[in-house]
Amino acid sequence: MSTQPDAETPSYTSDDEIMFFRRRRHVAPDLVAGLNLTAMMDVLTILLVYLIKVYADAPENITLNDDLRPPISTAPENMMPSVQVLISKTAILVDQVKVIEITGGELVAEDSKNAYAPLAQALNSRKEVIDAIALQGGSPFDGNLMIVADEDTPYQLVSSVLYHAGKAQFTSYRLIVRRGG
Repeated sequence: MSTQPDAETPSYTSDDEIMFFRRRRHVAPDLVAGLNLTAMMDVLTILLVYLIKVYADAPENITLNDDLRPPISTAPENMMPSVQVLISKTAILVDQVKVIEITGGELVAEDSKNAYAPLAQALNSRKEVIDAIALQGGSPFDGNLMIVADEDTPYQLVSSVLYHAGKAQFTSYRLIVRRGG
């Protein structure tokens, strides 16, 4: 027999060394040494989809041009996400979809009695979509409407849009303005 100690056998000089050796010997061999790439890609994909959805629907993403210049205000409030109705010099749009054409501040329609019918249909269909999403577990219909009108839009046109929005059960309105002043 050899009198030399094994490399595995410690020379027990103190209690601390004995405890250190015992802890070192009982390290769990199943520890993961690296990152799981598939799980990381799943997390990043979910984050990317979430951010795209949040920023695509952000109400701050209103494109201003010569046809749409909201009035200037010093209002400190931020915009809340909701259904958008844009009233420009050339058209009325519901969530970026053109529903009525405007020329010289007047609606372009063959039948003046049903001139706002496309607007009412678009708002009612948007409400039905929100209700369907609520049935699937989404947020319920809250009746919020965001009106973005050009600063030169006639009051009669804005009030008619608000009237038809009220008939479609949109009861809370926010008139959007530009920050300034």
